[in-house]
Amino acid sequence: MDMTTTLPPNEHLISAPGEPIVNITAYTARQQASGYVGSHISHLMGGGDPALMLAQGRVVWRVPILLSSPRRGILGQVAHLDIDARTGQLLLPPDFHTQIETHAQALLNSSPPAAAS
Repeated sequence: MDMTTTLPPNEHLISAPGEPIVNITAYTARQQASGYVGSHISHLMGGGDPALMLAQGRVVWRVPILLSSPRRGILGQVAHLDIDARTGQLLLPPDFHTQIETHAQALLNSSPPAAAS
Protein backbone atom coordinates (compact mmCIF):
# COMPACT_ATOMS: atom_id res chain seq x y z
CA MET A 1 0.00 0.00 0.00
CA ASP A 2 1.35 3.43 -0.95
CA MET A 3 1.00 5.65 2.14
CA THR A 4 1.41 8.91 0.19
CA THR A 5 -1.80 8.39 -1.80
CA THR A 6 -3.96 7.85 1.32
CA LEU A 7 -2.90 11.02 3.17
CA PRO A 8 -5.27 13.99 3.38
CA PRO A 9 -4.03 17.13 1.57
CA ASN A 10 -2.90 18.86 4.80
CA GLU A 11 -0.79 15.92 6.02
CA HIS A 12 2.75 14.96 5.00
CA LEU A 13 4.61 11.69 5.29
CA ILE A 14 7.69 12.21 7.47
CA SER A 15 9.04 8.67 7.40
CA ALA A 16 8.08 5.68 5.27
CA PRO A 17 7.65 2.33 7.04
CA GLY A 18 11.05 1.00 8.03
CA GLU A 19 12.80 4.33 7.39
CA PRO A 20 14.38 6.10 10.39
CA ILE A 21 13.14 9.61 11.12
CA VAL A 22 16.59 10.76 12.21
CA ASN A 23 20.07 9.26 12.14
CA ILE A 24 21.82 12.37 13.42
CA THR A 25 21.30 13.54 17.00
CA ALA A 26 20.79 17.17 18.03
CA TYR A 27 24.19 17.04 19.75
CA THR A 28 25.92 15.88 16.55
CA ALA A 29 24.12 18.51 14.46
CA ARG A 30 25.27 21.24 16.87
CA GLN A 31 28.85 19.94 16.70
CA GLN A 32 28.78 19.92 12.90
CA ALA A 33 27.41 23.47 12.72
CA SER A 34 29.91 24.76 15.29
CA GLY A 35 32.79 23.04 13.53
CA TYR A 36 31.82 24.45 10.15
CA VAL A 37 31.37 28.08 11.21
CA GLY A 38 34.36 27.91 13.56
CA SER A 39 36.72 26.74 10.83
CA HIS A 40 35.23 28.51 7.77
CA ILE A 41 33.92 31.81 9.13
CA SER A 42 34.95 32.78 12.67
CA HIS A 43 36.09 31.11 15.87
CA LEU A 44 33.76 33.55 17.69
CA MET A 45 30.70 31.76 16.25
CA GLY A 46 29.13 28.48 17.22
CA GLY A 47 25.93 26.51 17.20
CA GLY A 48 23.08 26.91 19.67
CA ASP A 49 20.36 24.43 20.61
CA PRO A 50 18.98 22.72 17.46
CA ALA A 51 15.28 22.34 16.67
CA LEU A 52 13.93 19.46 14.58
CA MET A 53 12.07 20.90 11.58
CA LEU A 54 10.46 19.85 8.34
CA ALA A 55 11.94 22.20 5.73
CA GLN A 56 11.51 21.85 1.98
CA GLY A 57 10.46 18.23 2.30
CA ARG A 58 13.41 17.22 4.52
CA VAL A 59 13.64 16.55 8.22
CA VAL A 60 16.42 18.85 9.38
CA TRP A 61 18.07 20.05 12.54
CA ARG A 62 17.92 23.85 12.42
CA VAL A 63 20.92 25.07 14.39
CA PRO A 64 21.05 28.75 15.37
CA ILE A 65 24.47 30.29 14.74
CA LEU A 66 25.49 32.47 17.66
CA LEU A 67 28.09 35.22 17.78
CA SER A 68 30.03 35.65 20.99
CA SER A 69 32.67 37.99 22.33
CA PRO A 70 35.34 37.07 24.87
CA ARG A 71 34.46 40.16 26.93
CA ARG A 72 30.70 40.39 26.32
CA GLY A 73 29.62 36.74 26.05
CA ILE A 74 26.95 35.66 23.58
CA LEU A 75 25.82 38.67 21.54
CA GLY A 76 23.02 36.95 19.64
CA GLN A 77 22.00 34.87 16.65
CA VAL A 78 23.43 35.82 13.26
CA ALA A 79 21.98 32.99 11.13
CA HIS A 80 20.87 29.39 11.23
CA LEU A 81 22.27 26.31 9.55
CA ASP A 82 20.12 23.36 8.53
CA ILE A 83 21.57 19.87 8.78
CA ASP A 84 19.77 16.92 7.21
CA ALA A 85 18.69 14.77 10.17
CA ARG A 86 18.98 11.56 8.17
CA THR A 87 22.29 12.05 6.36
CA GLY A 88 24.12 14.75 8.34
CA GLN A 89 24.58 16.85 5.20
CA LEU A 90 25.04 20.57 5.84
CA LEU A 91 22.48 22.47 3.77
CA LEU A 92 24.27 25.72 3.09
CA PRO A 93 22.36 28.43 1.23
CA PRO A 94 24.39 29.95 -1.64
CA ASP A 95 24.85 33.27 0.19
CA PHE A 96 25.46 31.82 3.67
CA HIS A 97 28.88 33.41 4.22
CA THR A 98 27.72 36.85 3.09
CA GLN A 99 24.51 36.61 5.10
CA ILE A 100 26.25 35.58 8.30
CA GLU A 101 28.97 38.26 7.99
CA THR A 102 26.36 40.98 7.33
CA HIS A 103 24.27 39.96 10.34
CA ALA A 104 27.33 39.62 12.55
CA GLN A 105 28.52 43.13 11.65
CA ALA A 106 25.05 44.58 12.30
CA LEU A 107 24.90 42.83 15.67
CA LEU A 108 28.34 44.09 16.63
CA ASN A 109 27.39 47.64 15.63
CA SER A 110 24.20 47.55 17.70
CA SER A 111 25.70 45.95 20.82
CA PRO A 112 26.82 48.13 23.70
CA PRO A 113 30.57 48.07 24.37
CA ALA A 114 31.93 45.85 27.11
CA ALA A 115 32.17 47.39 30.56
CA ALA A 116 35.66 48.56 31.51
CA SER A 117 37.39 46.33 34.00
